[in-house]
Amino acid sequence: MLRNAAINILMVEDNTGDQFLLSEILKSSDIAVKSVYTARSLQEAMHQLKQPIDIILLDLSLPDSSGIDTFNAIIQVSGNAPVVILSGLTDMRLALDAITLGAQDYLIKGDFDEKLLAKTIRYSIERKKNLEALQESIERYNLVTKATQDMVWDWNLVTGEIYRNVDSWNKIFGTSFREIDSHEDFFNKRIHPDDAARIKKTIDEILANPHQYIYEIESRVRREDGTYAYVCDLGYIIRDDTGKANRVIGALQNITERKEAEKILKASEERYRYLFNNNPACIIIWDLNDFKILEVNDSSIKQYNYTREEFIQKTVMDLSSAEDRNEVVQLAEMAKKNKSFKITAHRKHLNKSGDVLFMEITSHRINYNGKPVILVLANNVTEKILLEQKLISEQTQKQQEITEAVIIAQEKERNEIGGELHDNVNQILASARLYLGLAKREINRLIPFIEETDKLIYAAISEIRLLSHSLIAPSLENTQLGDALQNIMNTVSAGGIIKVHADLKRFNENTSSGKLKLCIYRIVQEQFNNILKHAHASIVYITLAHEGDKLVLLIKDNGRGFDKLKKTAGVGLLNISTRASLFNGEMEVISSPGNGCELLITFMIKSQGAT
Repeated sequence: MLRNAAINILMVEDNTGDQFLLSEILKSSDIAVKSVYTARSLQEAMHQLKQPIDIILLDLSLPDSSGIDTFNAIIQVSGNAPVVILSGLTDMRLALDAITLGAQDYLIKGDFDEKLLAKTIRYSIERKKNLEALQESIERYNLVTKATQDMVWDWNLVTGEIYRNVDSWNKIFGTSFREIDSHEDFFNKRIHPDDAARIKKTIDEILANPHQYIYEIESRVRREDGTYAYVCDLGYIIRDDTGKANRVIGALQNITERKEAEKILKASEERYRYLFNNNPACIIIWDLNDFKILEVNDSSIKQYNYTREEFIQKTVMDLSSAEDRNEVVQLAEMAKKNKSFKITAHRKHLNKSGDVLFMEITSHRINYNGKPVILVLANNVTEKILLEQKLISEQTQKQQEITEAVIIAQEKERNEIGGELHDNVNQILASARLYLGLAKREINRLIPFIEETDKLIYAAISEIRLLSHSLIAPSLENTQLGDALQNIMNTVSAGGIIKVHADLKRFNENTSSGKLKLCIYRIVQEQFNNILKHAHASIVYITLAHEGDKLVLLIKDNGRGFDKLKKTAGVGLLNISTRASLFNGEMEVISSPGNGCELLITFMIKSQGAT
């Protein structure tokens, strides 16, 4: 209350003389009085309390009430107005009882002047306000302690007394106590033996440091059932002007669930770290945005020969071969759009020495430290790939050797048959024709039959000569392939039915081995036979040319063609394909009904399988 603020006073007094005397004293005091309300009975007082009253001067002996009952009835409806008891000497005991029940002060009738009255009124109003503020603070404190799970405590370092919130204590420690352990008992009985010395030392050091006001300590505290709870003690130190600690207030928080969760998380992290580091597969985590490597396991360090520190300075691009880097960029873009992204592929990586590693890589999108990344599981399949390549190479080489042996045997057999036909059968037929010539001069009447026999024998000799020439290939080691092919084309064109157009100008005889030229000769021979037997063609184009590191053979006709989907490759095309494969040649056949046939064979002359 401001010193000069006007107040409203309620005077509850049934004695007219006392009312008059009290009113005069009030007028003589320096109290600023706004209004004085009077009441001669409790009932009148109850009615007057409907007015805004700042202080009540109360006589306990009234016509309709007396003693403590009067006071109890007044304070039920007085609100925040303080009560000063007006007492006679005989009522001193009642006045003191009223003070213990909440009255602010008392005055003995006839024993006070205007100064004492003014002082009593002012002090009573201020004391009432202070009590109300204290009560409000206590209620707020009680409300806070009820609203929190923490145990609020207050430790008086001067007296050694310590206050703790009983309800929170019981919740934390599983007890039903109304009285709590002393400070010493708390340390001796509650704090875990392994923590007690550390906690006591820490608190002593903190209290001795005049510049420290706040501390936070974690420890284990025994519950009533013998188990231990993890708690976090937060304290605020109150110090005097010299920095000496005289009081500590704080809160004890039960962090058992958090600690247990941390244990579980730590165990999980340890298991993850163990599996991560000891996984036989290489594990690499890299950033989707800048491709930087964030984490690697021990297998990655072993396979790539980089240290962990060197890995962290690199990007995944540094591990990828040049031809795979664009695919890494595409992978990152796809992973950014798909949270469940996962893909498996074979990639070529480079180790620290620049050696190529064939890796089977499975890439997953995961969250790492709050951002999307790629986790790579990579298995080194270099040995497997190299063994597979070696096996394929050996199989191919073995197949080429077998095919070459078969073709050599075929060539040898052809030469033998051709030689027999030319040297033996032709000689026999020639001798038979000679004898027929002699017989024609002796037997005139049989001349027509003999002449017909002579014609047949001559035709047989011609056919056998052609057959023997086709079976016996020319020696192409020192002979021009172009000439040999020209002989085939001349033979085909001799009948006048098929016209052959040849382009052999871009073929270099000197860059091809005899075996390759023999292979080309037999392929041309085989395809021309196919055309003569099946194509019914009138025009054939043949091209043999060097194009860079390739040798290209093209034979194209305008015959009736065939449906490749319905007709399987005959023996002729199979023989051509087999011969071409010996020299790493690739065969392509383009044909359809009514559109002729185009045979294209490409030899890689730098990687011929036979010489």
